[in-house]
Amino acid sequence: MNKISIFIFLLVFFSSSRVFCLDTKAEQAIVINFNTNEILFEKNANVKVPPASMTKIMTIYVAFDRISNSDFSINNQCKVSAKAYKMGGSRTFLEIDDYVTIDTLLKGIIIQSGNDASVALAECLSGTEENFVKLMNVYSKRLNLENTNFVNSSGWPDDNHYSSVKDIAIMSNALIKEFPNLFSYFKQLNFSYNGIKQPNRNKLLNKVEGVDGLKTGFTRKSGWGISVTALRNERRITIVINGANSSRSRVNESINLINWAFNQTIQKTIVDKNQLIKNVDVWLGTEPSVNLITDKQLISTVSFDQLQFLESSIEYTRPLAAPIIKGQEYGKLLINIEGKPNIEISLVAEKNIKKINLIFRTFSAIKYLIFGTSLDEKN
Repeated sequence: MNKISIFIFLLVFFSSSRVFCLDTKAEQAIVINFNTNEILFEKNANVKVPPASMTKIMTIYVAFDRISNSDFSINNQCKVSAKAYKMGGSRTFLEIDDYVTIDTLLKGIIIQSGNDASVALAECLSGTEENFVKLMNVYSKRLNLENTNFVNSSGWPDDNHYSSVKDIAIMSNALIKEFPNLFSYFKQLNFSYNGIKQPNRNKLLNKVEGVDGLKTGFTRKSGWGISVTALRNERRITIVINGANSSRSRVNESINLINWAFNQTIQKTIVDKNQLIKNVDVWLGTEPSVNLITDKQLISTVSFDQLQFLESSIEYTRPLAAPIIKGQEYGKLLINIEGKPNIEISLVAEKNIKKINLIFRTFSAIKYLIFGTSLDEKN
């Protein structure tokens, strides 16, 4: 196979931009471009840490799945047990033996971070919190969370209860993607129950453009953490941080990461599906050449500098021997983006081309050898 390399010069949209040297004071962090699932930044992203109340993202995920895929309704009633009532920490202030709706419990968990509401919901869905936790870990395996184990539904401290910021980001994005209608719960700014009004623990709502979720967390061992997502101009960014040293630091570090992602990177269509890449000579075909086109679209999130220095080359055999079959691979487009794994995209034939009749093959071969093109003979 002969290699023919071509350098693709892209239009320079940003001539003097410079990538921000990103860091964060949080002990663990990850930034993900939701649309392409690309990790834009990570710091200790796979370290096992106490997820604190960010655990409740999985609790809500399990509940949303039940609501979406069964006759279980947000209007169903749940009885508050003594175990739920006695939960400490953040509370919705449920009363023992009261009946409350799933809707109330969801708001209590999402907005108020109620540990009592988490236990009540778990018991309502699975009979006991222990049974519900087994279900949480089943969903964890389905989502391929590699550094996560749950022992309760609320995030109450336990040495065997852990996750990572990467795993929390994965479950956050799965919740957003799979339950877009129910996700609107996370936007509500406050909720009142039992005469007590509490604001959403996510202080970035209505403070940072596009933020519409998800969940904060704090324990003395874990520090201050948050899983937060923002949508701007049809592009969504999700970040998770943990180990911030204060509530204020959690807010500031989150804002810095969100703004960096939107301001210093761009979601770009590098190659469209069926895009013409190269017109290639055909050997002994009824047509002299065929277009090689891409078999898929490539969308990537890149910094402005990466976009300017993107390189590509193509590999194919020259000439291509007839017959040519439409949609069959005859080459590859190789794309190199600094800081990213090398990308290969198959180049396929745009149309069928038959082999010419035997009587013309000798003349066609001589012509190609002399002039570099095959006989344009139509049968």
